[in-house]
Amino acid sequence: MQLDTLELPGNLYWADEFAWAGAAQSVERTVSGGAVVESQLLAYGQPITLTGAWATRAEVLALNDMQAQPATVRTLTLNDGSTRAVLFDIAAGGVEAELLSPELNPTAETLYELTLHLITVEPV
Repeated sequence: MQLDTLELPGNLYWADEFAWAGAAQSVERTVSGGAVVESQLLAYGQPITLTGAWATRAEVLALNDMQAQPATVRTLTLNDGSTRAVLFDIAAGGVEAELLSPELNPTAETLYELTLHLITVEPV
């Protein structure tokens, strides 16, 4: 799995892959009591939460550098070879990294539990 050219930890998995309906729907009542239902398929906006992996401090810092450019559309390449145009979903948490074991002086090889919050957007 890759984000642009950055190789992501191999055991990341897409936790909310099937939690998105992919359609919007509104239901309104008419004066006579009938229902007007409007539906539309959604092309973009699917949340992608990648979690379940450990990452080194160096990898976390590289992801933080990418997140520091929040308007840059990134290419996420999944393990099956498919790609998605994504942005970091800052409102959902963006890059979350928590030390596996508290350390006063973490090194580049110190391990963190990693979760990435992304959202699909129109490719550029």
